[in-house]
Amino acid sequence: MSQDLFMTQRRAMIEAYKVAGQPFSASTKPYKSTVSWQWSSAVNSTISSVGWLVARTGQTLAWFSYKIGDAVPGNVNTYRPATEADTNVSKARTTNGAEDFVIEGMSASNRSIRANAAGGGGSSFFTTDPDVLSAYVGLAPIIDPAALFIPPQIQSPFNLENAMYRAMAGHIAVEFEWDRSKVVKMGTLEQLPEGAANSYLRASGEPSTNDRYRVPEGYLWRREGQPDSEFIVRGTLTEAVCMPYIMVAQPNNTTVASAAAAVGSVFLDSVIRLHGLSVKLPSRN
Repeated sequence: MSQDLFMTQRRAMIEAYKVAGQPFSASTKPYKSTVSWQWSSAVNSTISSVGWLVARTGQTLAWFSYKIGDAVPGNVNTYRPATEADTNVSKARTTNGAEDFVIEGMSASNRSIRANAAGGGGSSFFTTDPDVLSAYVGLAPIIDPAALFIPPQIQSPFNLENAMYRAMAGHIAVEFEWDRSKVVKMGTLEQLPEGAANSYLRASGEPSTNDRYRVPEGYLWRREGQPDSEFIVRGTLTEAVCMPYIMVAQPNNTTVASAAAAVGSVFLDSVIRLHGLSVKLPSRN
């Protein structure tokens, strides 16, 4: 069969710009966006010092649905402005600078964990440092490899993997949506490898920029005003995932540690990167 009968979106887009007879510039800079999957505290078990965290079914989140500066979840019923670390999209659902982008690959990472170690919010605290307090109540990312404040099942390197993220990934259905109408089912989040630097213990696949879910035929995300210009990646948790954990004694103002306490909630910040080729008319400035 002649190769002329099969045309990738990359080739079709470049040919269209050539036919238009105008010079154009190209870039392979990926697009990225981050969403936060919630694990909620469940009713404690009858076993002393054992609690449960549950990722509830039906969570539906949309990557690329917001821009830098928009309000995104910080924790339960709290929000914060999206930063450059969350996304590089300057307008929700739209490419930057009136460019056309061919999606030729995808990668995904669990960027960070935010855990409310104070349970329901805590009645006493062991520090007045605002950043430490934000991490302690789940408003900021935390790293606690020794399980001093959050349970070892959540983040300890002795797990030898990112257990919570891996448990969810195979149950999160991923799809592309254009213009709030056309939908393409892409599979599950576990198909999307790391695609970035990370520890092998934490990585989803090989922590390399070359490790990505490849789509050689390509999908086209058009510039604003054209068909297929409004785009999101939607993820849906299709069934609940549960995890028992050992409660950790919490500090207070008067003693080294108080009684073991339940974790209030845990958020897994999940970033997706779209890899491919962007093409646009050159700037006149």
